[in-house]
Formats: sequence, C-alpha cells, structure tokens
Amino acid sequence: MRILFFALVGAVIGFAGINLMAYLARGKNNPFDRREFPGGADALARIDAWAAANGYRRQADQDGRRVYRKGLNLLTSPMYLEVEPHGDRIATRSFVRVDGLILKGDLALAADGPLAKVPRVNAQKAHDRLFAELGRPTLP
Repeated sequence: MRILFFALVGAVIGFAGINLMAYLARGKNNPFDRREFPGGADALARIDAWAAANGYRRQADQDGRRVYRKGLNLLTSPMYLEVEPHGDRIATRSFVRVDGLILKGDLALAADGPLAKVPRVNAQKAHDRLFAELGRPTLP
C-alpha cells in the first residue's frame, strides 16, 4: 500500500514539474530563432536532404511552409524547424516545444537557462550543420 501511495505522489509531482516547465517556456519572450536568407529550390532540396539525414521528418506543408519535427515527446522535447520560402528568400524558425499535456510552450534554441537544455543543444548542433551547409552563420 505504501508503494502505491509513493508512486502516486511521484506521478503527481512529475506531472506538476512538466507543466511548470511548459509554463516557464511559454513565459519566455523568445519562442523561436528566426533566420532569413537568400535561397531557392536548391536550398529547399538541401534542407530536405539534411532533414532525412538528421532524423527530422516533414510533419506538415501549409501554403508552401514546411514543418520538420524530430522526437516523439517521450524522453525529450520535440525539436522543430519551420521553413517558409518567400520568392527568392527563405525564412526559418528553430525551436523546441515543451509539452506538459495541459500547457505547451515553445522555446528558442539559443535561449538561456537550463530549461529543456539537452534537446535545445542537440537541435542547435543539427541546425548549425544545416546553416553551415547552406553557407549561413550558425545560431548564437
């Protein structure tokens, strides 16, 4: 009976902790890293190849905007790259989504602090490889 009680207490504390992290991520003033640079169909093909090589899968295509996602939200927060072509320019948004089941919050990869640090560092390394391949400066 004691084991069941402590398991329930641990589950409630863990659930509250995850929602607190999502609340803190939601309260940040920097929900994503935005980049805009010249590019065309060649850059989009290179982004598709990078996504396949780094485990990102295309989640959605809406009005030309592509959303790539890595992660299932089981052990780490999902990592996102949104790509939106505007004629001969490409705009990207990079972020990590903290999902507390009740609350959700997006957090920039270059954000400061320990919140979702491991997925942010992993995503930043992958996105920096992409930007280097495209001849763009890396994230700060």
